[in-house]
Amino acid sequence: MKVPPAGVWVGRVLAVLGLAAVVFAVRSADLWALVAASGGFLVAIGLALPPLVRAWLSDAPAPLSRPSDFEHLLDLLCRSYGARAGWIVGLEEGDLEVAGRGALEAAARQRGAALVQLASVDGRAHVAREPAGTYVAVGDFPWGAGLLLPPEDGATPVTERATDELRRLVASMRLVGQHQTADQPAQFVAKQLAAMAGGAQTLEGIAKAGVMLAQQLTERGAAIILQGLGSASAESRVVAVSKLADGRLDGLTLTADAPALRAIAARVPVASLRSEDVFGSALPDRRRRDRAGTAYPLLDGHFAIGALVVMGPPFAAGTPAADQLHRLVAELGSRLAAARALHEAEQRAVKDPLTGLRNRRELERVLSVHDNKQPPIATLIYADLDHFKKL
Repeated sequence: MKVPPAGVWVGRVLAVLGLAAVVFAVRSADLWALVAASGGFLVAIGLALPPLVRAWLSDAPAPLSRPSDFEHLLDLLCRSYGARAGWIVGLEEGDLEVAGRGALEAAARQRGAALVQLASVDGRAHVAREPAGTYVAVGDFPWGAGLLLPPEDGATPVTERATDELRRLVASMRLVGQHQTADQPAQFVAKQLAAMAGGAQTLEGIAKAGVMLAQQLTERGAAIILQGLGSASAESRVVAVSKLADGRLDGLTLTADAPALRAIAARVPVASLRSEDVFGSALPDRRRRDRAGTAYPLLDGHFAIGALVVMGPPFAAGTPAADQLHRLVAELGSRLAAARALHEAEQRAVKDPLTGLRNRRELERVLSVHDNKQPPIATLIYADLDHFKKL
């Protein structure tokens, strides 16, 4: 801490004088001298304290940018590049759109917002040259920012400079976001999952968002297994796989020897041993050691509905990755349970419960899709079985 020299020396001299006066008063046993010395000591403290307080305040860290500042920063970027519009997504207060130079059609505005949303999910820089101008978008999940440059400013040097500026803007958004959510990590993971799902309520959409977020949190491949989705109620199947995991796992039905099934049955995390395949022996090949991992049960109350599998050895307890992963597992359990209930209700509406075949309602829906259209070459087989229920 940097303290002004004058304030230090004045405070020290007055403190020494005050203490000396107190000692003299105590030795002389004079009550009024003691009161006067104590008053002098308090005056010395009063004179020395203000410089110290000013020094502490001057050394305090500058406050982080407020979310409201980002709209101003985006507006400055739009003006400096002559951009037609700018977008920011991922802020707790909501998404921002800043109008720049000239009027912009609604389709072009929607295109820019969608491109920024895409960048916020995949974390890549996107440059799209279109008639409305050149879209430049940068993201770092769940934050993203983008500009629509005029058509004449679509040269590579200009887009590269704009990309660098947007990267710095997104980095500052991440810093503010982490600072704001440091005391509420559980809510932060929930918001990340909701943003990545993009409002999807389907089973596939939520499961895909879950493995993508698990991959970002752990920097490892991930997969989600759900139980009871196949023809047999006890069947467990992989419903979503992240990019870093083996793509052949998608849709795989697990065998009985899979360690992931033990995690579902026991409702506790289970890690595969050494080169053991956490998904079992359904894919017998030399890459089984690459599929070693840890299965975390997904719980809906007291019932296990599936498991989130993360490749590699388990994380040490208490590490940030382990804490975030456990919060994600807790969040996924209830979301996937609700999505699965909706999925099963939809399946009951279009399938015959006795045979598992599509019913007449589904047939009429499929035929209506091709109504008044040139249908592709297809074969329709019609069978009428008498006394079918007796079979």
